[in-house]
Amino acid sequence: MMTHTCTQVAPGVYRLGDHVVNFYLVDTDEGLVMVDAGLPTHSAQLLDAVAWIGGRLRAVVLTHAHPDHTGLAERARDDGGARVWVHEADAPILDDGPTSSMVHAPPEHGLLHGLLRHPGAAGSLLHLGQQGAFTSARVRSYSTFGHDEVLEEVPGRPRVLSVPGHTPGSSAVVFEDLRVAFTGDALVTHDFTTGVEGPCVVGGMSTHDYEQAVRSLDRLSGLSERTALLPGHGEPITDDLETALERARERRTR
Repeated sequence: MMTHTCTQVAPGVYRLGDHVVNFYLVDTDEGLVMVDAGLPTHSAQLLDAVAWIGGRLRAVVLTHAHPDHTGLAERARDDGGARVWVHEADAPILDDGPTSSMVHAPPEHGLLHGLLRHPGAAGSLLHLGQQGAFTSARVRSYSTFGHDEVLEEVPGRPRVLSVPGHTPGSSAVVFEDLRVAFTGDALVTHDFTTGVEGPCVVGGMSTHDYEQAVRSLDRLSGLSERTALLPGHGEPITDDLETALERARERRTR
């Protein structure tokens, strides 16, 4: 029996994580793909889920390289033999470790400024720290992709759609046959940095270029209306994609 929650959110697609962070497993004919990599303390949950679903974990595709999305990437690569993929613009963050996004993609608002505006974020940040987000192992080997590629070497051949702003290399990972798109932090339904619930862009305490992130929402408009959007934080968006995108554009909490 699984010791942690693993929820099927679409055929062959499973949501893992906790009340702050989501990551996902995709079951394809060629093996399992992990989209984002959660937190280090999610290790038991991941092992249970892989055993329960069955198959071998073959690849880790990162929507971006922030530490709450990369926590198990090195373990999956080193212990499990999975190949890690990230957009080339976020590769320097992986090279220099989990806190280096403050150097390579600094957020618009400093931590103190952000907490003064949104003190409720402190609890979630403390949770990330306690779960090892900022001390996880550096990913020692990985492959990169560029803008809007099809990852032919990844099971299921996902398409990566560039949606920069949250980080320079932020990407949506689209499995068109499964009608799902993993949006990472380019579009979320819970922003723990501002307390906003519902479709939104993550605020400036975590986002490198907020206005660019809002403009990048237009890139998701090209997806089929039948596509479920699976964010890095919050609940899935399973219907009325355009309305969700419009609400995210209208919310300007930074």
